[in-house]
Amino acid sequence: MPPGRRAATVLLVAIVLIVATAAYGVIAIDRPRVESVDSEWGTVTSERTEVETRIGVEDPFLLRVGDAAADVSYSVSLNDVEIATETENRAQFDDGTVTVSTWVDNDEIPAWWATHVDNGETTTVRIDPDITVRYAGVRLPADGVTRTGTVQTDLLAPLQENRSREYRAAGRTLFVVEETDAQWGNATPNRTPIDASATVTNPTSLPIPITEIGYTVRLNDRVVGQGVAGEQIVLPPDETRTIEANAAIDTEKLDEWWPTHVRNNETSTLSVAFTATVEYGGVEREVPLDVLSYERTFQTDLIGAGSNATDSVEDGTNDSPELAA
Repeated sequence: MPPGRRAATVLLVAIVLIVATAAYGVIAIDRPRVESVDSEWGTVTSERTEVETRIGVEDPFLLRVGDAAADVSYSVSLNDVEIATETENRAQFDDGTVTVSTWVDNDEIPAWWATHVDNGETTTVRIDPDITVRYAGVRLPADGVTRTGTVQTDLLAPLQENRSREYRAAGRTLFVVEETDAQWGNATPNRTPIDASATVTNPTSLPIPITEIGYTVRLNDRVVGQGVAGEQIVLPPDETRTIEANAAIDTEKLDEWWPTHVRNNETSTLSVAFTATVEYGGVEREVPLDVLSYERTFQTDLIGAGSNATDSVEDGTNDSPELAA
């Protein structure tokens, strides 16, 4: 064998031995470690929402020596509702960072909303990347970091009041509201009930019939609920009664609201408008029921999980390196 070919063969064998022994732990190689996970919203359409995520990997030997790539699997869950998942093979590193993109199907939002309401308006966010670094035929699992956080809202607080307010019409006090209250009913991906009530006193000398209570619910000016909240009730003179007003959000319509929430920096205004059809002095009229109507602006930070976000390390040292197929 010519000397040049013999030298090349020896070098090739040496490289193969190095790779093989590294794969089976004979030569120590720093294990890659996920050190940061940063996500933000990308493209938003009426049907789906992009999540762009940058995963920072600690700069071990494998990333310094050359053209390493990564196999990445990635999921985003809200209260155990998996709203996005993606797998990307041979993603390229850029200065120790790999960027992946996944998509949320907006049809998943009603299911998440139901869990958020039923969980006391609380959502636990979990962003879970899994990375395996590839280099020179070796696949080396990285120690992972799972990002978790909590997002809370308090959307019914404006109706939970215990103070006296007068309601006037045509220059007269029709009734006095002593207190108001509201609670969520059992939320489903189809319907989210709002059970509101007002304790009302009629200070006049005449009975006041309320023939119907209607409602409209909006999120960022999108109508997500509308209908009749209460049937006929009569407020007797100088007596106190409780008016029940049971509204509902059509949860299925929240996929239409979701793009407006994301585009508006995860900020929305919930408005609930009640109207009452009352009869007084023989005249029937529809009037705003301001004592139960309200607006509430709220903001979330779902994929960032706000200031409550924490990272937990999943140690991959028990996962053996392996030769790539």
